[in-house]
Amino acid sequence: MATLTKETNANGETAKTVPPAEEKRIAYFMTWAPQVAVAILIAHRYHPILPLRDILFCALYPTYLLLANRYRFASNLLVRQRPTDHQYNVSVLISNFFSEQDESWFKNYMVVATTLGAILPLVAIFHAPAEVAALAAPPLFVLYCQIIGESIVFLNPFVHRFIALLVPVGFQVYRMNRMVEWFVHSVSLYEGLAEGQIPVWYKMGLALSGLNLLFWSYNVFVVLLLRVFPEYLTDAKCESPDTHGVWFSFVRESGEPLPSNESR
Repeated sequence: MATLTKETNANGETAKTVPPAEEKRIAYFMTWAPQVAVAILIAHRYHPILPLRDILFCALYPTYLLLANRYRFASNLLVRQRPTDHQYNVSVLISNFFSEQDESWFKNYMVVATTLGAILPLVAIFHAPAEVAALAAPPLFVLYCQIIGESIVFLNPFVHRFIALLVPVGFQVYRMNRMVEWFVHSVSLYEGLAEGQIPVWYKMGLALSGLNLLFWSYNVFVVLLLRVFPEYLTDAKCESPDTHGVWFSFVRESGEPLPSNESR
């Protein structure tokens, strides 16, 4: 449990202040409820057209990560046991998901991601014609489920950093197929229409789907895999216990002998 620190002001009075990590955790919690509300609203409004595979993925993938975090990474036990004076103690790690997260380029990048990936599609599904809105709803629903997952794991000391990283990576890789379908189906709306007959929302839907496809492709294959992921390849951030977890009998460590009944 985080503890409050005390500071002395100019009048010699002591005031309780919240540590930076705790402030970030509170901020994430305050943004979590609206994301849940938006996801529920999208699901309620568009549940007849939301693919079952999207709903199953948004339920089963987090379940898999939950089990992996518990049984493979012992709920981040090794990192939580580090002393407070450790260079990479748990408070330091959960406060810095990415070493460049406070850089101006990354903050601007997140503004673009939020505007292009969340806000504009949200406007589209509530104001565009039904045929345009229906194309934007499924990838947007998956994105908001991802945001909810990130809000839960990023500042949670009981979640191993590798598991936290797998939330955006897994969801983004899954969403790439939805991005392609959104773009292809947006193009198909143009079939049979002359240039002067194309509605403005059709053009906006195509532009929005194309920009999202380009942006999220860059996000997966450059930002996540090439800039963020390498930081998690060291024990400093991702120290894990030497446990075999729950493996199938045919999965063994290299050099481990076969059981006697299988070595014949």
